[in-house]
Amino acid sequence: MASSAGVRADVLYQNTGTSLGTVLGGFNNGQQIGEEIWLGTLVPEYLTNFSFEYYSPDATWTGSPQGANFIGAEIRFYENNGPLFNGYASPGTLFYDSGLLAFPNPQWYNGNSLSNTLTAIFSLSDLQSPPGGSALDSNFVLPTNFTFTITFSGLTGTESVGLPNYNPPQSGTNYSDYWYDSSGTWQLLTNASLGPVAFGAQFNGSPTPTPEPTVLCLGALGGMALGFVARRRQSRG
Repeated sequence: MASSAGVRADVLYQNTGTSLGTVLGGFNNGQQIGEEIWLGTLVPEYLTNFSFEYYSPDATWTGSPQGANFIGAEIRFYENNGPLFNGYASPGTLFYDSGLLAFPNPQWYNGNSLSNTLTAIFSLSDLQSPPGGSALDSNFVLPTNFTFTITFSGLTGTESVGLPNYNPPQSGTNYSDYWYDSSGTWQLLTNASLGPVAFGAQFNGSPTPTPEPTVLCLGALGGMALGFVARRRQSRG
């Protein structure tokens, strides 16, 4: 993207190398699911890009109101400075909100029934100029630990979506639990049948602030340029 040209990217958190062969799923519309992470550096960093994996066993989705074979998804980043839950600070101050996006069905997108996982890639432009929600401030220094969340919507009937688990991370640290909110109150949960819950995700950053997109660049981009990369993988439980 034009707005991210020349930006140095450090890997701050990476948990994409060792698949546990499990998927946290069974989500209902409107449930906010989050992973709290600790970055692998104490040097002040500014976020430049982010990606995460999602999964579905379904060959098709009805997709209303996002359109055939799409569902809605909203990504948020929070500082962990909220009320304590069992002694742990819950997600509090919001510092990024993607707004509602349309995510394609993994099998439909790749056109192959053996491919049921996609990596959603958020560039610097996606973070600094989302079509809705709240943009990431280019001068915002990432906290040492924070929570990223995903909220899915538009699922109908028996349609299913989930988040593949990976561990241990190659950079940074996570926990074996996850944050959950469906009614305005955060809970910290575990899943005994799955074991560790640690979503496949990566965060890159820069030691210097990144410039805001110019008006000209925004016009050329025409809004969100969210990318997706298919992963060939058999269905997992």
